Amino acid sequence: MPSQLNRVVFRKLLASEPIAHRGCLRPHQFRSPCSPHLQPSPTAQRRSFMNIFKAPVRVTSEPRMAPGLEKMMEYSKMERLNARLPPPEHILRAVALYFDYKTQKNASTQHIPDAQARHLLRCLHYLDQHSALATLDPKQINTWFTVLDNRGHVDSHIHRDIIQLLYRAVCQNATHAKRMPFRSVRGYIEAMCASGGSLTARDELVRYIAEHGDMAKRVDREIWRTIFIGLKEEENEQELIRTLDIMNKSPVDSSLASAYEIITKFYIARKNPEKAAEWYNMTKDQDIIELRLEMLQAKMIDLSISISDTKLGQSVVRDMTTGTPTKRQWDLIFEWAVATGKGADEIDRMIGVMERANESLPESEWRIADTYTLNKLVKVAVDRKDPYLAERFIALGRARNIEADAQTLIYQMQYRLVVKDVDGALTVYQHMQSYDLSKNRDVGVVNELIRAMCASGRQDFESIMNVAADLSDRQVRFDPETVSALSVLHLSRDEVHDVIDLLNTHVYGFDIAGRAAVEGALIDFSLKPSTTTAQTWDTYIILKQVFDDMTREKRVKIMEEFFRRQRPDMAVHVFNHMRAHTRSDTIPTIDTYVACLSGIGKLKDEESLEVVHNQLKLDFNIEPNTLLYNALMKAYTACEFPRTALGFWDDIASSREGPNINSIHLALRACEDAPWGDEKARKIWTKLGRTGLELDQNLWASYAAALVGNGNVDGTINAIEEAHARQELDMDTLVIGSLYNAAPGQVKRGVVETWAKERYPEIWAALEEMGTCPSTLSDLPEFKIDRDVEP
Repeated sequence: MPSQLNRVVFRKLLASEPIAHRGCLRPHQFRSPCSPHLQPSPTAQRRSFMNIFKAPVRVTSEPRMAPGLEKMMEYSKMERLNARLPPPEHILRAVALYFDYKTQKNASTQHIPDAQARHLLRCLHYLDQHSALATLDPKQINTWFTVLDNRGHVDSHIHRDIIQLLYRAVCQNATHAKRMPFRSVRGYIEAMCASGGSLTARDELVRYIAEHGDMAKRVDREIWRTIFIGLKEEENEQELIRTLDIMNKSPVDSSLASAYEIITKFYIARKNPEKAAEWYNMTKDQDIIELRLEMLQAKMIDLSISISDTKLGQSVVRDMTTGTPTKRQWDLIFEWAVATGKGADEIDRMIGVMERANESLPESEWRIADTYTLNKLVKVAVDRKDPYLAERFIALGRARNIEADAQTLIYQMQYRLVVKDVDGALTVYQHMQSYDLSKNRDVGVVNELIRAMCASGRQDFESIMNVAADLSDRQVRFDPETVSALSVLHLSRDEVHDVIDLLNTHVYGFDIAGRAAVEGALIDFSLKPSTTTAQTWDTYIILKQVFDDMTREKRVKIMEEFFRRQRPDMAVHVFNHMRAHTRSDTIPTIDTYVACLSGIGKLKDEESLEVVHNQLKLDFNIEPNTLLYNALMKAYTACEFPRTALGFWDDIASSREGPNINSIHLALRACEDAPWGDEKARKIWTKLGRTGLELDQNLWASYAAALVGNGNVDGTINAIEEAHARQELDMDTLVIGSLYNAAPGQVKRGVVETWAKERYPEIWAALEEMGTCPSTLSDLPEFKIDRDVEP
């Protein structure tokens, strides 16, 4: 029985688990000092009556993931571990659940973040290897294409690979059915154009038309528009013009006006006024829909304003005023007038001119300034960062009985946030609650408001939470920057559960860049000197739980931060978490061990050193080299185990790589503290002399310290005096200072001081000017010379 008990106890200790015994007369509630928020272990006695006054235990929410995503993430992990993979039908069910969920959501949350797309692609590859995709109904895959037809996937090779896999399955089905439905081709083209694969999509359309000439009439003209838009978004000028030629030669009915319009927008985006004007003139000569022409003219006006091209803007305005301007064109004319310096009073007179022109028009065609007009004017003022002008336009609208809508207030919030008027923006936000916000147009500016309130430091916590709760109640995802700001706010108040709930709700829906932004904000908070050690630990535990893909470099930064805070126990926990990880880009490397050992050495923590060294012995991924042996030598010397440190010198000396300069310094430093270390130092020095290595000032300083460390002051002085006479070294502050600092005891240091004052008074005076500091090993003062050696 005792041996069995010992095994249990030692296993618990090695696993860092609490040792609980129900038969104990005074049971304790164990709480790990490194995990203050873990629930205490249950005890035998309970007083249910008294417990009614206790606050209920806070339970954090589960990560909010799309159905099927957790199973796909589990598959990715199993694949990475080379573990036994689940049956293909289980993965197919998870993929189908995921796409079904995405097709039911609105457009804002329909897109597949690249972090999720990686898991999806791995699962689809697995299904393709087992021929499971070929069993899918093409109609089902067409529905999945609609999810992938999202501009949030622009230029994503991951999404393109997903689309190609699904389309290959459709083609296999079409081969068996001897007919390729154009609906599938259309879905493929639209999805590829939305993901940066417009060129591939165009080639597939051309191939389909060539192979199905008899069914080419089923290809409508809008499919060409999709390809043009895709090439425009990809900024592929050469292929954009080439596609126009291919379209003209195609037997399928197509629209030149639509192609010209998109090419014009391409040059507008490139801020090329000459080309934009050329294609705009070609577009307006085509049979283009009036609304599209007005939208194109709006783009041209925006270009003119952004590059201050008065000539281009005037030519567009001249086109609009040639005939009778429509209501939208009048709004553009007002926008151009504001951009060219017209004030609110002049715009008011222009509106009067527009309304007087209604006398010659039937009542059904009257042009009357409305909320849309007001919003156009306010937006121009906001873009110009002129809040005073924006307020004048709002007052103008009020004077003309033009009612503001939610969009007007959104612009008002924007310009107040631009001038850091957070209180004013909050007032507008509260007023906006009485408007229709069902389309969530205010989400972006409300996110800005939350971040501004968090950053201002003047807003109370309850006010911030009320605004955040409004978005939560509407089930709107926060921006990554907003999640970061709220997370830091909660952490500064030690509200760990709220942070976990917030991250579980939003982070799993972010793409890789969004997740990285939140992760970076939490890491920055944990590294701030003003953050308490407990808060830093809580933040790390959250990062470990939510951001399992956190890189090794970021984990090392947190580990080093705990060393800086003189908490080697927490630092070693971070190190051990890296060792237990399954990702090859996270488990410790030699550099990680060196960083950990260096931190342990600075804090002289023997227990942590033993733990990490034992871990190293069991780590089959690490092949020790000189750098690692140097780190071990330095750490063991700092922890007052110089004889053990010298054992690593022997390992280095017998290795194929051999020692470097730092190895020699560290070995001599170990000799300085080791019993009879002067004898070992002489042997090392003799070997160095035989190798022909140049023995510089730094090496002589370390050698002198190693000789004097065992108390042989006279012999050391004679040795360096002889070397000085042979011109092998020059006496300087480093040599004499190292000699003094390494001498044991006040008496021995007195001998060094007397000798140095007599023989080298100038050097001693320079040392005294440097000043002294308390020794790390005794209360004796030491000169402030830099003797630190990196591994």
